[in-house]
Amino acid sequence: MEKLYIKDISKELSIPEYVLRFYDKKGLFPFFERDENNYRYIEREKLEWVRIVSCLKKSGMPLNKISEYIDLALQGKNTYPKRLEMMIEQEKLVLEKMKDLQEQLDYIKYKKKFYENN
Repeated sequence: MEKLYIKDISKELSIPEYVLRFYDKKGLFPFFERDENNYRYIEREKLEWVRIVSCLKKSGMPLNKISEYIDLALQGKNTYPKRLEMMIEQEKLVLEKMKDLQEQLDYIKYKKKFYENN
């Protein structure tokens, strides 16, 4: 099994090493292990845990909610309904952010066109 260390994960997923360490200290990476030198690593097939934490954080989910999601995931399939509910709620928040960003972009384009034509 391939071991991925913090440095490897950081490069592969473009997440700063200090962020990965911080998330690990918060308990968001339950499958991180330590080698004989006390370096953190995860097996490649468990890399999806890092991806989901990163995605949820980038989407604006607070760390306490991400922690709740991880705890639910560790409990197994019986928590699918609650996790689905969490994903639906986060999707709504992301779609609202996208709408806001589109409005901002439209206004910037309007102002740009105004300045180009004057």
